Amino acid sequence: MEGFLVGLATCIVAANVIRPCNVAPLQGTPVCDMTKTPYERAAYLVSQFNSTEKIALLQDSAPAVPRLNLSSYEWWSEALHGVAYSRGVHFNAPTPYATSFPQVITTSATFNATMWHSIAQVISQEARAFSNAGNAGLTYWAPNINLIRDPRWGRGQETPGEDPYATGVYARNYVRGLQDGEDAAHLKVSSCCKHYYAYDLEDWNGTDRHHFNAIVNKQDETDTYLPAFHSCVVNGQASSIMCSYNEVNGVPSCANSDILTEIARGRWDFEGYITSDCGAVSDILRSHQYAGAEGTCTVVLEAGMDSDCGHYFTDQLAGALRSKTTPEHLVDRALVNLYKVQVRLGVFDAAAGQPYLEIPTADINTAAHQALALDAAREGVVLLKNDAATFPLSNSSIRTVAVIGPNANATVTMQGNYQGHAPYLISPVAGVQLYANATFAYGCDVACNSTALFAEAKSAAQAADAVVLVVGLNLGQETESHDRTSLALPGYQNQLIEEVAAAAKGPVLCVYMAGGPVDMTPAKGNARIAGVMWVGYPGQSGGQALAETVFGDNNPSGRLPATQYPADYLDGLSMFDMGMRPNASSHNPGRTYRFYPGPFVYEYGDGLSYTTFSYTQSAGQAAAGVSVSKEAVEAAIAAWDSHFQYFPTSTTPDLANVTVTVKNTGNRAGMVAVICFAVPPEPGVGGAPLKFNVGFQKVELAAGGEADLTFGIQTQGLSLVDARGHRVAVAGQWTMKIGTVSIPVTVQ
Repeated sequence: MEGFLVGLATCIVAANVIRPCNVAPLQGTPVCDMTKTPYERAAYLVSQFNSTEKIALLQDSAPAVPRLNLSSYEWWSEALHGVAYSRGVHFNAPTPYATSFPQVITTSATFNATMWHSIAQVISQEARAFSNAGNAGLTYWAPNINLIRDPRWGRGQETPGEDPYATGVYARNYVRGLQDGEDAAHLKVSSCCKHYYAYDLEDWNGTDRHHFNAIVNKQDETDTYLPAFHSCVVNGQASSIMCSYNEVNGVPSCANSDILTEIARGRWDFEGYITSDCGAVSDILRSHQYAGAEGTCTVVLEAGMDSDCGHYFTDQLAGALRSKTTPEHLVDRALVNLYKVQVRLGVFDAAAGQPYLEIPTADINTAAHQALALDAAREGVVLLKNDAATFPLSNSSIRTVAVIGPNANATVTMQGNYQGHAPYLISPVAGVQLYANATFAYGCDVACNSTALFAEAKSAAQAADAVVLVVGLNLGQETESHDRTSLALPGYQNQLIEEVAAAAKGPVLCVYMAGGPVDMTPAKGNARIAGVMWVGYPGQSGGQALAETVFGDNNPSGRLPATQYPADYLDGLSMFDMGMRPNASSHNPGRTYRFYPGPFVYEYGDGLSYTTFSYTQSAGQAAAGVSVSKEAVEAAIAAWDSHFQYFPTSTTPDLANVTVTVKNTGNRAGMVAVICFAVPPEPGVGGAPLKFNVGFQKVELAAGGEADLTFGIQTQGLSLVDARGHRVAVAGQWTMKIGTVSIPVTVQ
């Protein structure tokens, strides 16, 4: 390959580099003909590569092809909640930082789909600016749309939470926000939905993600593990999918033709490229022992995977081609899928007329972007306890605040993982300092293996007018490759909560900064703790958003995106058990709010406000009732099945509509996230969920203001999935629970 592999720079798309269609030998050829389809253009380009070039171009770090004026390209860039550290992204001048939005779990808590889309739009603007400066590519491996099946999972923070419907809505909005823009002819950047599929274990009880075989039944596959990916592909029109490390039912995901080709490409008409997770191709041989050295190349390409994030192909594919173990047409097909996306990104078009190539670095971390990051952190704050309406505090009467705890002075912790270099990070202490004289006492670090600093923390609590106690987790406790073994706070943190609360002379607020669920019982049940808040990992302005909420400049409106269980929920529960429904024989009490009957510490969707809201059904609708024929539901299911649907799309009709009037009955303005839960006729019986999310809306109301909100109830809202994985109509009285209102919907 000498003379061919000439380096691994990341920039092939900046406006100031040689564009391959501006010069010979590609100029004037079909790859440069904008009247042809992306497939036709990519197929011509691939026909120009020799076998050596083809093999090298199937890795994420694709080398240059100088004879065709193709620069090297790094396919792997990250943008989970901002342009982020990754092989393809460089935080060098003139792009030393990027706006650092809250971690996804916090953004999800806003239940604001418009905000999800807006955040992705900002990230794509900054991503293009990075690319135009030569410091990033245009293929971003985000979002992560796996579900928090088990609360111990180390990567739950990266996801929208535990609910398939909300995750599907997030996928649609995030992907559209990244990819769409003013230039309808080109992708702004390419978005990749990961990790496909049933991936939610890092390393537990001696088995890591590289060796785990997820045993998934058809019922859970249909109503839990596939819906968000269906929404990502069909509603979001994602241009990439990442196959995961794990096996599903004995087949490694990257070698699984059923999910990659039959479902994604065949049923959902996916048109993008499929990349492996990094090292996942090698895992097929070394970890799963599913195929031999050369056979591994064949099984992944036959299954529909296109790009190897790693070096397996460069090591083994040449031999597989020589021995004819791997047919060359599979290599060509994979390369066409890859270069179709490059065509759609505008790589093979003239720079003139491409507005995305004009985006400057001045568009990074603008005042508007900073404001959006702050708004996301504000709306992501979840108020869970507020005894005697103690909060918000008044800064006229509260002059000193002790900010205590392992995350009280957090900065980079507020970003979570898959983060970039933030322009600034406002800690909780710095935020509170904007309102009062803040004193800081550590108490202990997050691991909290010592009580040596507790005395200092208690002394600070005794001296202050109020206490903000910030506890929780960090990347040392939950992250990629690391699952937790307990839902209790690490070390002596719960003892710190108890002793500081007992010592405080004024009101105490306990703030949980964590991505995955933790047992909040010690704060919830402590009478000396007046308030409990959850903030997830709130990003670059997290401390300011928290302080604004504590002192009332922000009225909290977040809702929990994941159930907070008691610690004993885990007793006897294996992380290897992928089943969602309760199963006494495997000690599975049911997973997530849909199948776990409790007890909860706090449930999915919980969240309070500093104002109050009332919910009423319209008198006319209440009098007439809402009914749908079983035949109409069956017809809707048949239409779904004909398109192999798992999630509502733009063509899914409403079978019924329910309307509520939401009124702000308090004395201050506030936003409220209104969730519509469907309750089947026999909840929890025969595998039926207890309830499930079928829609949500976010509305802002002035004091005394009201709004009529209508929820369309679609196919999935009046049907269930049976043990075969088939969706079926269920006759009887369904209930739509919206706030305090329960609206009966009869299927007959």
